[in-house]
Amino acid sequence: MTASALLAALFVGSFFHINLGPEVKAPDPYDIPPAYEVTLSDDVRTTGSTSSVTPDIAWWTSFNEPVLNKCINEAFARNRDLEAALARVRQARAAFREARGNQRPNIGAEIDATRTYTKVGTMDDLNEQNMLYGLGAANYEADLWGRLQKATRAAKESILAAESSKNSVRLALASQVAKTYFSLRATDRQLLVARETLETQKKTVTLNKILYENGKISELELRRSESLAASSAVQVNNLEIALGKYENSLLVLMGREPKDFVTRDIPRGVDLNELPAPPHVPLGIPAEMLRNRPDVKTAEQNYKIALANLGSARAGQYPTLSFDGLIGNPGRPVSDPSDLLTGATGWSLAAQVFVPIFNAGKLTARTAQAEAAAQQAWSAYYKTVQTAFEETMNSINTHAKTQQILDILEEQQKLQGRAYELANVRYRDGLTSQLDLLDAERELLSVRLQLEGTRSDSLNSIVDLYTALGGGWSSRAPDDLEKRELQKPWVNKEKFSE
Repeated sequence: MTASALLAALFVGSFFHINLGPEVKAPDPYDIPPAYEVTLSDDVRTTGSTSSVTPDIAWWTSFNEPVLNKCINEAFARNRDLEAALARVRQARAAFREARGNQRPNIGAEIDATRTYTKVGTMDDLNEQNMLYGLGAANYEADLWGRLQKATRAAKESILAAESSKNSVRLALASQVAKTYFSLRATDRQLLVARETLETQKKTVTLNKILYENGKISELELRRSESLAASSAVQVNNLEIALGKYENSLLVLMGREPKDFVTRDIPRGVDLNELPAPPHVPLGIPAEMLRNRPDVKTAEQNYKIALANLGSARAGQYPTLSFDGLIGNPGRPVSDPSDLLTGATGWSLAAQVFVPIFNAGKLTARTAQAEAAAQQAWSAYYKTVQTAFEETMNSINTHAKTQQILDILEEQQKLQGRAYELANVRYRDGLTSQLDLLDAERELLSVRLQLEGTRSDSLNSIVDLYTALGGGWSSRAPDDLEKRELQKPWVNKEKFSE
């Protein structure tokens, strides 16, 4: 084969090929409304605001809780899951460069060196001789059917999929930190209420023992007060268990060191009931926002990857054309390295065509696997979109109802608090038994604990709504992991071992 023929083949293989696979494109979109009317309060409805949730909005700042902002920023700067997700993006980029390199010629050189010793005559002197052999080689596969091109396309889509997965990690991380923090602060308040109630009940038990010993009350009243105090003690212990779990979860999310789990330096802000009014989700959330949710984008990219792999698998069923070239003269040894580039040299070119004739159905099975994978990715995409709509609508409904429950519980606390005051007065006046007072106290504790839990539920429902809409994943912390080079701990170890 002449050099011009080889260059022509290289040109054809690099820029022209027959497309044997399906077009790599996103699935057809669902027929969905252009926007959701997510109006959760009258004041938002009357303003007619057209602002919406966007990927770069740091929605957690709308809670006006600086400590929460600090926790999320620290998580973005130190969380190990996010660090691993960034490493997967870097891995995908490297895989793309490798796949793209497979479309280019491979050029290399081989140098062999030998040293020989020859005895000269009958003397003991040895004649030393160094010999070098040099040879250059090149190999290239003409991508006539697009197999390598589709493999490169799949690697490129894998980068986008890894980026979207990383964005999902960011969104989930901000959501988990916010919800864990709110649950932690609610448990703080619940524990305070339970401990205060327990101390009051212990004083009541002490007083009842004196009254019982003096015949002022029955044993039933004494035992009932002791039982109620024991029940409150159990609640205190359960809340302490829950508090420890929330603290540990928050430390893990923020990427804290193991020693911090011992010192338990957990940041805390104001009580939830002291926070400003919770934020309202803006009116008119575009449906496009849901399409751009990181998990939806990941599912879309996975479908494109599957289509590209299907095209590569189909192209693998057809003949391959490759070229090999050699230059040099391995039969002419030299003693000086500079002589490798001088003197007479030779070169050769060879073309090889491989036609698959019998392979026991392996190539057909490989294509069938790729088709099945594409079908799975297609179904997974639409299921992800359905899940996005489900989560959004559930979050909207949950937030609206949770706010109503919170209003009811606040009113119930006032009513139950007044009922306890009246029961206490009637008991002191001898108009009712202590059992009625203890029942009123137990019910008041239950309402207060439920109210504190619902406060965090209300805030968490807003977090869920922002998360369902896919907002905030492009926001960056001041010391964000994405603004820094990833750690390479093995580099320090290698230097140390040297």
